[in-house]
Order: sequence, then C-alpha cells, then structure tokens
Amino acid sequence: MHAESDSKLKEPLLEVINLKKYFPVEGGILQRILPTQKDYVHAVDDINFTINKGEIFCLVGESGCGKTTAANVLVGLEDATSGSFRWKGESISYDELKPKIKDIKSQIVFQNPYSALSPRMRLGDSVLHSLVIHKRVQDKNTLRRIRNSNLAEIFLFTSSMISMFLFILSFMLGSLNGIISVVSGVVLFSIALAAYLNFSWFQKRKIVNPRVLDLFQEVGLTPALQYYHKFPHEVSGGERQRANIARAIILNPELLIADEPTSMLDVSLRAGILDSLKSLQETHNISILFITHDLATARHFGDRISVMYVGKVVEMGEVDAIFKNPLHPYTKALIDAIPTPVPGDKAYNLPKGEVPDSINPPQGCRYHPRCPYAQFPKCDTEEPKLRELAPNHFVACHFPLTSK
Repeated sequence: MHAESDSKLKEPLLEVINLKKYFPVEGGILQRILPTQKDYVHAVDDINFTINKGEIFCLVGESGCGKTTAANVLVGLEDATSGSFRWKGESISYDELKPKIKDIKSQIVFQNPYSALSPRMRLGDSVLHSLVIHKRVQDKNTLRRIRNSNLAEIFLFTSSMISMFLFILSFMLGSLNGIISVVSGVVLFSIALAAYLNFSWFQKRKIVNPRVLDLFQEVGLTPALQYYHKFPHEVSGGERQRANIARAIILNPELLIADEPTSMLDVSLRAGILDSLKSLQETHNISILFITHDLATARHFGDRISVMYVGKVVEMGEVDAIFKNPLHPYTKALIDAIPTPVPGDKAYNLPKGEVPDSINPPQGCRYHPRCPYAQFPKCDTEEPKLRELAPNHFVACHFPLTSK
C-alpha cells in the first residue's frame, strides 16, 4: 500500500506554511480590565506540511499536541493566528481555503459519532441536508417536499406562540370573550399540528434521494433504504460514523479530514471503517488528512506521517521509512510503545516526565526535558529546524538518531 506510484506524491494538493494558532488564556475580571500582558496557549506553533493528491497523510501525536486544532483551522472551525497556504500550487488566502457554498475544498469527519449527528434528523435527512444548504439538490419533487416541511415547521411554531397568547388573553377577558379566545387558540394549534404532521413528519419519509442511497451503499449502510429513515439513536456507533463519512463525501471534497474517526468505536469495528475510507479515497480520488494518536493504525492506513509534539512537527516522512528508521527520539519512543501480541517480547522504553505546558513551552527543543539524548546547552537554548536528512524524510532534532 505504501509503495504506490510516486506520481501521486509529486502533485501537492494543500501546502501549509508556518501555520500558527494561539488561544488567549482568559483570566479574572481584573486581568481583563487591567492592561496586563496576556498569556497564550501555543496549540499550533509554526508548522509546515504538504498533503499530496490522492494520498493519505497522517498527523500523529499525543493528546493535546495540536493535531485536532490544525484540522479545525483547515476547515474554518478555528481562525488561523498566522500562516499561508497553497492550493494545487497556487497561493490562496485563508478565507479562500475555508469551505463555502459552491466552493467546497475540504470536509471533516469528527471524532465523536454520537454528537456529530442531530438526534432530530433521520440519517438520510442529515446527509441530504448538506446538499440542501449548499444548493446542490436537483430533484424538484424533493425540493418541493423540503420547502413544504420547512413552512409547516414555521407555521407550527408561529401558531403555538399565537395560541399561547390567546390562552393568556382568555384569563384576562373572562366570560364569553375568554371562551372564544380558548376555542380560537385550540383550532389554530390543531390546524398547525395537522399541517406539520402531514408536510413534515409523514412527507419527509417519502423523500428518498438517489445520491444518498448510493453513498449509503458505498459506506456499508445496507440495506440503504432501511438506514435512510432511521434516527441516530436507532443505530450503533459504527453505523453513525459511516453516516458521518457519507455526509462529508456527498459534497465531493478534494480533501477529507478524518479526526480520529475510529477512536470511540469498538476494536472490531475500526478495521471496517478504515477499509471504507480507503475504498472511498480510491473511488472518489480524494486526499485524506488522517489524525490519530495510534501509530499502529497510521502504519496500516497511511502513506506519509507527520509526528507532532507540543504544537511542533518533529518528524515527517513516508510510513515505512519512519517505522524502519525513526530519526527523532520522540518518534522512536512512540514506536517502542506500540504493544505486541507476545507478552515480554520487547521492552517499552517510554519517555520519562510529563508533557510540557503549552502556555509556557520549554525554550530550545520542546522535547529536551524528556529526551535521553539531549545535550546542553544547545538543546535547551536553540530551537531545531525541520531539515531533510534522507529523501523525503525530515526531522527537527539537533542530534538525530543514527541512520540505519
């Protein structure tokens, strides 16, 4: 899988250059009023990487290293503090990179399949909703039913407010006028409820979009028609995540960002989700930014890996090269921590100490407080730059491990 044609790797899709994302630390009232110096969380601190056309690029690291923040910036969920971008070799502004109506460059699959779907919408409606808000529904019958459903919901809400006002008015008027107000409110609400049930509740079950059905088949939700009308609480976590993948793919993005899409699923389901993503990547010819803290999954799934530590990229290269010959001590520690099926088969040389504070990160190399190979005073005073030590193999370390 990793030895595919190099022609894919020579065509950059997205180049991220010196990306930074800092979050201000909000203090108490006095700190907000007084002109004191603000502290910032250095979530993403001057990183560079390139995602090529048709490849799976993995961003790996411990929790809190900044990989999810980087993904949120790329899809516009967080604004970049600074940085520049190139799309297919041409410089673009950050506003041009964000997904917009009729200009969808990227979509995201979130980590938590349970909170990513609206509990009020059926799976088919959730996926179809992406086409609706981006004005890509072509079927006139579907558009008419959606319009009637929306009008019925507005009518029911408005009628509820008017009926409530009439009930309150009845208590103020009393006698005959009060009875007339109550009857008017009940009649109006009944008409609105009947319209809602007809146009929104029952008619929505008649909306079946062929494009959504085809995608449900592709992601493994079969029989597709049965899953189309199910609510999220009626399916498993793995099936919810497949629906989330379909919702992201339906807009035909060129870049799919998968933010730990299998971390909240049973181990037995993870391989199926990854196989579906791989199949969709090949069928739709898209690139995938795959975010994970599991290097074993990255080795199985990815083409290239970028390792992050406290907001910095410390090593980047092709999967096989990094696993056979890790050059950064942190990468080697992560690989050594991968469990094996045989107990006692290897020693787990885990890094000592705690992950540094991202508000006040260490000077010099951020890994030096935990690094067994650190040499002073260079490692604690001078920040290492990302440099190429082997073909397509980059490392940010003053004293990289010996190449094999």
